[in-house]
Amino acid sequence: MISPADTTSPPSRYVRGLTVRSFLIGLVLLFLSVLWVRQVELITFTCQITESIPPIPAIAVLLLFLVLRPLLPKLGGWFNLSRAEIGVVFLFVGLGSLMSAVGVTQAILPYLTVPFYFASPENDLGQLAANLPDWLGPRSPATILGFYEGSPGGVPWGEWARPLAVWGAFLIAYWWTALCMWAAVRKQWTERERLTFPLLYLPLSLTETERPDDGAPPFFKNPLTWVGFAAAVTYNGFNILHALNPNVAALGVYYPLGSVFTERPLSAMSGMQIWYRPELVGFGYLVSLEILFSTWVFYLLENGAAVFGAALGYDRAGFPFVVEQGMGAYGATGLFLLWMARRQLAAMVKRALGIGAYEGEREEPLTCRVVVFGGLAGFAFLVLFARAAGMNGWVALAFFAYLLLFALVYGRIRAETGTPSVWTLSHSNGMSLPFYTFGSDFFKFGGGIQTLSLWTNFFFLVHGGFFNQCTAYGIESFKLADEMRMPRRQMVYTSLLAVVLGLLLAYWMFLTTYYKYGANVLAGGQSDPMGGVRIRYCLQAWQQTAGYLKTPRLLEWNRNAATGAGFLLTLGMIGARGALLKFPLNPLGYILATIIGSQVWWAFLVAWLLKSLVLHLGGVQLYKKLIPAFVGLALGQFFAAGIVWGSIAGLWPHAQYVVWFT
Repeated sequence: MISPADTTSPPSRYVRGLTVRSFLIGLVLLFLSVLWVRQVELITFTCQITESIPPIPAIAVLLLFLVLRPLLPKLGGWFNLSRAEIGVVFLFVGLGSLMSAVGVTQAILPYLTVPFYFASPENDLGQLAANLPDWLGPRSPATILGFYEGSPGGVPWGEWARPLAVWGAFLIAYWWTALCMWAAVRKQWTERERLTFPLLYLPLSLTETERPDDGAPPFFKNPLTWVGFAAAVTYNGFNILHALNPNVAALGVYYPLGSVFTERPLSAMSGMQIWYRPELVGFGYLVSLEILFSTWVFYLLENGAAVFGAALGYDRAGFPFVVEQGMGAYGATGLFLLWMARRQLAAMVKRALGIGAYEGEREEPLTCRVVVFGGLAGFAFLVLFARAAGMNGWVALAFFAYLLLFALVYGRIRAETGTPSVWTLSHSNGMSLPFYTFGSDFFKFGGGIQTLSLWTNFFFLVHGGFFNQCTAYGIESFKLADEMRMPRRQMVYTSLLAVVLGLLLAYWMFLTTYYKYGANVLAGGQSDPMGGVRIRYCLQAWQQTAGYLKTPRLLEWNRNAATGAGFLLTLGMIGARGALLKFPLNPLGYILATIIGSQVWWAFLVAWLLKSLVLHLGGVQLYKKLIPAFVGLALGQFFAAGIVWGSIAGLWPHAQYVVWFT
């Protein structure tokens, strides 16, 4: 297994990864990936291949190069890509395909059109839609009708051109701003704190060209790799066979543990589930024991609190307000991360202002001046964009600062825990937090509802979408460049190219598909009068806001108290970890337990037990020896559930086995 590279000093010789051939090959593979997304996520709705981390198309690219490696030299030097070039293709396809993901373009386009298509005198959606400026989306009734019900005339590109350009500029500016943020914290995270970035073990293992320094066999020649791989493939194999032939028994994807608790007060734990997530166990093995321990312990404690409340007769819906606690924990962790990086950030600001020097600036992804002034310019563009659309300036300022702060914490979770989930930022409570904190009337500035309408329009960034979380690939790409001995700046160019070209391909693919079939019947919408899953998410968000026009939402002290408790508890853990050397609880585990605890707690409990046993029996040496088995377990899950089933399911639309990499 590859050990993390020393990034404190630049290598004596860099290897270029972004070349003409890597770009062109990546572009062709990205185009094929977008067609794959169209088939399995929209038309057959059987496998969410862009929801995994890394995205399934990117993993498929690595495996493709691995299989073709013996043949590439025979095809000529032009096809014989270096490891760094393969790394660039991996990033390019991964980021580019994300623009077609369930949480990016699939969320944006419905948010622009839902309040117009579903408006009726009874639901007040038309009142909200009237507050949206014309340049944000199409307004022609025929254009919107064709979007949802199909149109024999095809896509009215003339009406879509301006909205697509406007939102493309917005998304690119958002990506750029986040990229500057990641460049600002890179040195703090990768060199000073030396975070492990567990998710990078997979692409690094699949592109391994030299024998590991510890003398172990190469990744794919290691028998342990195939043990883990076979375990995940066997599990998924039964699920796939069951989907094709219901007579074959299968484990399914989770066990409803809460169903055994039928009597009060234990019925308060009725929502407990055991999810079968091989990739979580695999990556979890690479996570520190304290984070694994904290995750499952806090999850059980939260369920215990629910039982305790039920025993006392406290039946308030939502108690103990677990996700609200998580939002407070997110805020506290974000502020702490900024505090930890304060000297690093101050040094960059001074250098940007021409005061003093900054060590290693030439090797940074961006110069200090670009990070500071480019980041501020990008942030200002976002705020002014929202302001031009009609949102109150102070609300826009707070909104984007809040999003970027939470993106920072999400990136930290990825870098330190390797949790392969885009939903470790709660997309539902991300929208509810301001309403239960201030009340919905807080957004009716000057007696109008324009800010309230714009707030909902912009919430595709987190509600039912994950573009905000996608930016975490920025910090991972810098670490990947270090491991592959590439200039970090090449990853900046690669990611920007991937976002721009990925958006163009996503716009083309979605609009041509929507106007051919109708958005109402795509993405699982055949059996639902409200359309597919993304349409329903958007409609629910707009309906929730419309409901506040008739019945304003008041601030809720109990939810605010839970958010405050999560904030203070997190600060307490941070303080305890600084004062006590072996304090067993970690705030990142608390966040995972409160936001997606039901999906990760069991996998992390298993990983904690296995890792503890391994360290007890054989120490660090045995732990390192077994890493390929657990990385192989994660790879087997992505291969079987993503690549194999994602290919079969595209041709088998009636198979009842929808894979969500949540």
